[in-house]
This record gives sequence, C-alpha cells and structure tokens, in this order.
Amino acid sequence: MQTQWRKLSVLSVAGALSWLGSSLTTFAVMLRDKDEIGAIGVSYYALAFAVPVILLSPISGWIADKFSTLTVLIPLLSIMGLSSMTLAFDLPLWWTPIALIITATAGAPVGPAFQAAIVTISNKDDLPRVNGLMQSSSSVGMLFAPALGGILVKTTGYFWPFIIDAISFWLLALTVLMLGVNRKPVAHEKGEKMSALEGMKFAFGDPLIRAIVILLGVLIIALASVNVGEIFLAQDELGADELIYGIIGALFAGGSILGAVITAAVKLKPRFHGAAVVASIALLTLCVTSMSLAPHWGYLMVLSLLAGFGNSGLNAYAIGIVMSRAPQAMLGRVNAAIGAVITTGSVLGMVIAGRAIDAFGVRPALLTGGLIAAGVLVVLAPAVLRAGREHRIEEPTESAEPIAQDKEPQR
Repeated sequence: MQTQWRKLSVLSVAGALSWLGSSLTTFAVMLRDKDEIGAIGVSYYALAFAVPVILLSPISGWIADKFSTLTVLIPLLSIMGLSSMTLAFDLPLWWTPIALIITATAGAPVGPAFQAAIVTISNKDDLPRVNGLMQSSSSVGMLFAPALGGILVKTTGYFWPFIIDAISFWLLALTVLMLGVNRKPVAHEKGEKMSALEGMKFAFGDPLIRAIVILLGVLIIALASVNVGEIFLAQDELGADELIYGIIGALFAGGSILGAVITAAVKLKPRFHGAAVVASIALLTLCVTSMSLAPHWGYLMVLSLLAGFGNSGLNAYAIGIVMSRAPQAMLGRVNAAIGAVITTGSVLGMVIAGRAIDAFGVRPALLTGGLIAAGVLVVLAPAVLRAGREHRIEEPTESAEPIAQDKEPQR
C-alpha cells in the first residue's frame, strides 16, 4: 500500500498541538506546586500519570484491537480535555493528582489505538520515516511549550496553560474524525486468542524486540533522575528563572526536531536500525551524566539539545522496529505491552530518584543514574546489535495488494 502522507501530515500538525497542550500542563503543574510538594511530590505527580498506564496495559492494547479507532479516541480524548480543564481553576491541591490520574486513565488506550491506526495508512518500508514525522510533531509541540508556558505563567498566571491543553485534546479528536482515520476492529480466526497478554508474549518472543525492551526498561530506571531532578538543578542549583527553564525544555524539543528531520530524510538500511537505537541511548546517557557536572544553566541548554537529538533517534527506530515486526492484528496489544514495561521502569525510577534527590541532592542522583545507565548499556547493547543485524523489512512491490485491516501482514 502507498503511504498516505497528506493525512499523516495533518495528523502530525494536530499531534503537535496536542503535545503542546500536554507539555504546557506538565510544565505548569510542576512549576506551580514544586515548592510545596518537593522532589518526592514531583515524583508522585509523575506516578499519577504512569500508574494507570501500567495497571490498564493488559486491556488498553486489547481495547485498541477490539474496537475501531474512532470508538476509542473520540470519547477518551474528550474526557482528557475535561480533566485537564479542571486544573485551570483554584481547586484544592489534592485535586491535582486526581485530575492527572483521570487524564492518564482515559489516555492509556489512546496511544496504542493511535499507533495502530497510523500503520493502516503507512507502507511498512516507510515506518521509520513515518515515525520520524510523528516524532517531529511531538517535538514541535514540546519546543514551544516551555517558552510559551514561561511567558503565560509570568504574564497571566496558571489559567491558560491548562485551557490550551484541554482545547488541544478536543482538536485532535475532531481531526481524526474529519480525516476518517479509522482502523476497524480486528477480525480474528475462530479459536485465535484475543488475550491482552498475547502482545507481551509476542514482544518477548521476538529476539530483537525483547532485547530493545529489556535495555530500555532498565535504562529508564537509571535515567529517571533527570525527569524529576532537572527542574531542581536548573532553578535551585543554577539559578535559572521560569523563562530560562522553559528555554532549556524548548532546546530538548529542538534537538528532537533536528533528529526527526534527519531520520525522515535518511533511509537507513533495516540491519542498522538496532545500531541506531544503541547509539541514541549512548548519547542520552552521556548527556544525563554530564548534566550532573554542569556549572551553569548554559551547559544545560547544550546538553538538552543533544539529549533531544538522541531521544528522537531512539523513538523513531525503536518504534519502527516494533511496528514493522509485529503482526498488524496485534499492533495495539504489542504497543501496550511494551509501553507497560517502559512505564513501569519509569515509575520505579522516578520513585527512587525522588527519594535520592531529597536524601543526597540532585547532582549525586544524576551522576549515579548516568553511571548505572552506562554500565547497563555496555552489558546489554551487544544483544541488540546482534539481533539487529538480522532485522529485515519486506520490500513492497508495485503489484502487491494493500494490506487489509483485518489481516496479518507477512514479515
């Protein structure tokens, strides 16, 4: 089948706006409450986002496969918008984690459903470039969110970041509806297992996907200190104000855009995709370790730009590998299973990081996390490289029929 680039381009714009809104909420809620809740509280806010994804992972992928894209996305994106909107009002502090949990719970099936729908309008050979386009859309949103959030907070307070987030969810739902991007419910053969755990079985049964997931899961635990600690390092240790902190975040997104553009432009041979994943992780690890030694917030700007570049390559090639190797009928469940592993690592890492930062300080926590990540990469990277050399993507032919939405594509 031919990749429908026009629809993908429109979706990427809507996705950029949605990422802009979500990044504004993350920026605003952390900035608004960090002095009152501390590093452990920040990690608990992150848990409010992550725990529902983990708990719902056994069924979120099943939902994405069992129901059509529109049936999943329209009501859930509407709920996410309403939940985000409540944060704009002067409600008690205890409501914030509840609102975050509601948003995350509604959003758990959204990611697998959206990823699976993208595949139905994409040629498998184009998936790394398609993922590069989607990565660039999220990066554009993230690019403008910190600086815009800093300006909005300084000039108007905390109302508008949350309102913009709510509108962005509703706009994404409307875009999907108007474009008619609707992966239909998967038709299964009689006796075929529809268990949500089938996605996990497939992911860990494929040697390349298994190696990548294990590597990512362990590394995310080690590198989670930057998610919790960056705001404390930038503002409390290095004296950055809200606008400077916003620019640091924007540069991460800028690096992601640069990486996405390069990924979309360069058609890397499939056997090198595993090596690209390892190189991207190595760059991220180097940046996190170096952040612990930064003497000025200007260094954080450079490191954030490089880290964004590495993160972009990691997302494009790791997701591309999964999407090209998983049967289409199981895409939702496979994506949900992998997301659960990664989110679990993130949860464990952020809990550990929050306590470590409170106990020992942000710099020792960042340095320790970076060194552990480097050791893990040295141990596990050979498995990814070894399996990656065998990675192939079936080349499409002009006479090939489009892949039916209810059939399993050949690998």
